Amino acid sequence: MTGAVPGDLTALALPGAPDLAPSGTWGVAAVQRVDASYARYTSALWRFETAEGTAPPRRLTPQGPWSDTAPAVAPDGTRVVFRSDREGPRRLWLVGADGGEPTPLDGAPDGSPAEYVWLDAERLLVRCSSRAEPAGAPVVVDWLRYKSDGEPGPVEPVDTLWVLRLDRTGTRCAARLLRDGGTALRLSHPAPDDSGGVFYAAHPRHSDALHPGWEVRRLDVDSGEDTLVRRFPAPVRALAVTASGRPVALASAAAGHSVEPPRVRWADDGTPAFPGQDLECERVLLADSRALGAPRLLATAGERVLFAATVAGEVALYAGVPGGAAARISPRGRSVADFAAAQDGTLALCLESAAEPVELYAGERRVSSFNTAWARDACPVAPEEVTAASADGLTVRGLLYRSPVGRGDTLLRVHGGPHMVYGNAFDLETQSLVAAGFHVLLPEVRGGAGRGTAFRALSVDGWGRGDLDDVLALADLAVATGLAPADRLYLAGGSYGGYLTNWALTRTGRFRAAVSERSVANLVSKYGTSDNGFTVNRHEFGGTDLYDAAGAARLWERSPLAHAADVTTPLLLIHGEADQRCPVEQSEQFYAALRRRGHETVLVRYPGASHSFATSGRPDHRLHRLRLVLDWLHTHAGRAGAPGDGAPPSPA
Repeated sequence: MTGAVPGDLTALALPGAPDLAPSGTWGVAAVQRVDASYARYTSALWRFETAEGTAPPRRLTPQGPWSDTAPAVAPDGTRVVFRSDREGPRRLWLVGADGGEPTPLDGAPDGSPAEYVWLDAERLLVRCSSRAEPAGAPVVVDWLRYKSDGEPGPVEPVDTLWVLRLDRTGTRCAARLLRDGGTALRLSHPAPDDSGGVFYAAHPRHSDALHPGWEVRRLDVDSGEDTLVRRFPAPVRALAVTASGRPVALASAAAGHSVEPPRVRWADDGTPAFPGQDLECERVLLADSRALGAPRLLATAGERVLFAATVAGEVALYAGVPGGAAARISPRGRSVADFAAAQDGTLALCLESAAEPVELYAGERRVSSFNTAWARDACPVAPEEVTAASADGLTVRGLLYRSPVGRGDTLLRVHGGPHMVYGNAFDLETQSLVAAGFHVLLPEVRGGAGRGTAFRALSVDGWGRGDLDDVLALADLAVATGLAPADRLYLAGGSYGGYLTNWALTRTGRFRAAVSERSVANLVSKYGTSDNGFTVNRHEFGGTDLYDAAGAARLWERSPLAHAADVTTPLLLIHGEADQRCPVEQSEQFYAALRRRGHETVLVRYPGASHSFATSGRPDHRLHRLRLVLDWLHTHAGRAGAPGDGAPPSPA
């Protein structure tokens, strides 16, 4: 066994954003790589055939120091529009269905093309997103919800909807403004119907409301008539239109209620499209080896509705005619990273498993082998499911990756959310830990996704209670079964998992060392510094509000910072400085509290990094972080020298 190492970030080729020609006989996807310098992500478009016995995928656009992504095949199947930064700012480009030299689409409006869809063979509907103020300009904040993780600052982009009519050459277009969100609205998810209209979602750009709600609206493309279809109390995650012209939406029915997952609903009356089915229609399976960008979550093929759902540790594709029952149509044993569907029902899937990086599939037939050679050499390890009884009798599941070269050192990694989960998805970090000699145990603590709404609800008002019992039950199992000596247990977690790691260290000294990333230490300060502290966290603690004496005292008691004096475990804190979900002040406070007591703790900060940087941030930051974690654990395991492929580099 060669084993995975952090440097394999550059070895993986990750297909995503597939689209199918109307015939369903071929499709195109973007294949992403990390540049060998770790300076950036690059991607090229690849064409693949869907029929049995056809040629393997071939490159449609050349590979270069740029990113060609988000392809959309024209309705006549003659060309593909895509987004690229090959000449600097992102703009729209076109390439023929059989390849050739890509050409930029001149005449398109300024602003980044965030979303686009073909109206017909000559017209594109495009949502452009541009910043109203120059970067670095002073910002006067006079609205409550001014933060959003991943945004470059508190001033949100301005969204506009345009119709672009291509000329005969296919290289120029005439642009017509259809809708301007201006300073009032954010626009998203344009979904055209077959009668000259386009449905889209809108929500307030600046708002003081805790839960401002979203609208689904319909625009007539020719007349510009704009009609309200329905108001939703929670974000609309996706829109699609059936062949009969009725819109469906992916949305929750409860504002700010993190337990209630998005579900497929009729966008005109808000009723469930598949009543009685407790399906969590979101992709919340944690892993670090997928193509960047927002995956497709919802689509239609005739009257059938297709959607992604997290179910029992996998992301599955479901389909059905609303009013009936939706059934799983993606193969079991793999998770859907992205998908596309032709009107005849042909599927293009990007599938992964815990031991197999993402590949392209036509239905259940694999059509690509981008990572076959790497997997043959690295021999990724597949996990086994284990179970234990928590303190209250709840059955706790976990995934155990046994290291072929391990000697008992066992790392428990806690998922975030709390309504996320580890499962059947490829994670390079886990494989690198296994290759470095650590058994990795991934607890599925209460509140995680994929086990139904009632299981999700177990986290509410339960942080640092039953969830900690769940983790300790699996730690006990590791020792009782002989997997690990009692003094060879380690703990790690990110986001909510970072909170639970911090909290666990204030309650027990049984872990040899720990890693806490983008974590929460002070629930009181998070209320005012986080982009969701006064909404999601308020619900997670049973409605507790900061602005009453009992609420503040309760939040402080549940904060790891209040009990920092009880920590005895060496701790590595990792945080992005631009994290708006769990701001860096959380780690700063915990670090100061521990360090001033002379405790062994290290804080590592990544400039410009947001909450999700460990999976989608700068490649050099990701590489540095992976090596750093391995080095910390390796050192505290008492091994000489650094593991894997070298000492942590200094990011550029």
